[in-house]
Amino acid sequence: MDFLGQQQWIIIAVVFFGIIGYIAWVRWRDRKWIDERFGSRSILAMSFGVNFFGRATEPGKPLRSSGFLLLLSDQLFYRSRVKKIELEIPAARITRVYHDRTHKGVELHQSLVKIDFLNDQNQKDTAAFKVPYPPQWMQAIENTLLKKT
Repeated sequence: MDFLGQQQWIIIAVVFFGIIGYIAWVRWRDRKWIDERFGSRSILAMSFGVNFFGRATEPGKPLRSSGFLLLLSDQLFYRSRVKKIELEIPAARITRVYHDRTHKGVELHQSLVKIDFLNDQNQKDTAAFKVPYPPQWMQAIENTLLKKT
């Protein structure tokens, strides 16, 4: 026990590499799920650590979930890591992609990519995401999905 007291760097290193290992395992698990779900379909863009704040038509305040966002040639797909929330937005239903800092009337103090689309009931809906590099995501969605409509 005296050895560990004098060598705190070992504990710090074990904790540090444990966290790195956990993140790598989670990403591997997510990537395996993506490969099983989409197989050989071409994924044009992918981001992990994306926060989803819900859809505008859902009741209540914006709720945050963390997961990954995929851009495919015909749709945008989000899946949360813990809550297993899934959102598929077909290209034909997307009407607008833009930047904002509010969702459902609440200031979130974050840069959000918001997507206006028609939901399954043909109602106007909006989904809000916090993604890494928002301008690149907005441009990719516009160039890939909005040009098809």
